[in-house]
Amino acid sequence: MLGAAQASALLRTQGSSPSVLVALWVVGAAILAASSNHRRIRKSSAAQLAASAALALSSVPVEIAGALPLSTIASAGLSRSAVFVASALVVRATFARAARGGQRRSLLLNGASLTIPALSAALLFALGWTIEAGTCVIAGAVCAVFAWSRPTVKQLKPLGLALAGLTVVTVVTLAQ
Repeated sequence: MLGAAQASALLRTQGSSPSVLVALWVVGAAILAASSNHRRIRKSSAAQLAASAALALSSVPVEIAGALPLSTIASAGLSRSAVFVASALVVRATFARAARGGQRRSLLLNGASLTIPALSAALLFALGWTIEAGTCVIAGAVCAVFAWSRPTVKQLKPLGLALAGLTVVTVVTLAQ
């Protein structure tokens, strides 16, 4: 996710020198933060969701350094956040299904993975950010497929590959 957020930001800023320097700094800071907090993040679903949102928003300093307008930074940040958090929710729902009595929690997590991109898409579309809204619609569709197919923990590899593909689509669509 970190690589996707930085690639997206660098594509949007056309690789300007200040944005490349800030991206290198952000990557280093993110790696340091993750390495010092990895145990807490692995043990907590909420921390994993917060880390996903933080990774999505790690592109903001890069885009600011690239002198992008704040409105485009905010719209792309919301779109990335919706995609990354929804992806993390899909994975959490898969693990919840494996737990004893986790069907209810799995349904709640799947519902959230559908709601977040849908609400984000509606807001972005209402504000006139159709590309960013479309990115959220794509994420919602992918999450809907996973909510319908209900993958198990034994299917984490194909799930991860599909979510990695969604991340690439996000980078490409937000590149504008």
